[in-house]
Amino acid sequence: KLEVHIHKYENLPEDSEFRHEKYRAALTESLMSQDEDEVSEQGQKMGQFISHAGTYQSDLMSRFLATVDEVADPHPPPRFTTQVKGDSKELPLLAAKKIENQACRWMVSVEWLAREENKKYDSPSFLLDNGHAWGDPKDPEEMLAG
Repeated sequence: KLEVHIHKYENLPEDSEFRHEKYRAALTESLMSQDEDEVSEQGQKMGQFISHAGTYQSDLMSRFLATVDEVADPHPPPRFTTQVKGDSKELPLLAAKKIENQACRWMVSVEWLAREENKKYDSPSFLLDNGHAWGDPKDPEEMLAG
């Protein structure tokens, strides 16, 4: 799934607002939506999967991913499984040791983060500032280095 998103991102039109490298950080395994196979009443797989985005996603993150999803995959797999967009799910932000696997502030809803039960995610283990490309004085690597 991540690989498909990367291929599609690289195939965005030149004039797309999301073609900028600053959006590339959202394409990491830890931020991919949860998927489940669509199953018939008889328990058989229907040949498509339902994708559930986390409720933590900001509107900008959701628009970015929706735009990427609309792009044709330049390297389609031999067997294609249809993706159906499902309801959002209450998912936690995942802690990550590597900077490239962490969420940045632009990706997370301010309202979601402000809820009492989610304030624990407002720390460098889960969430990084956006960096130079977004107008911050430092990139996350510089901020964590001190």
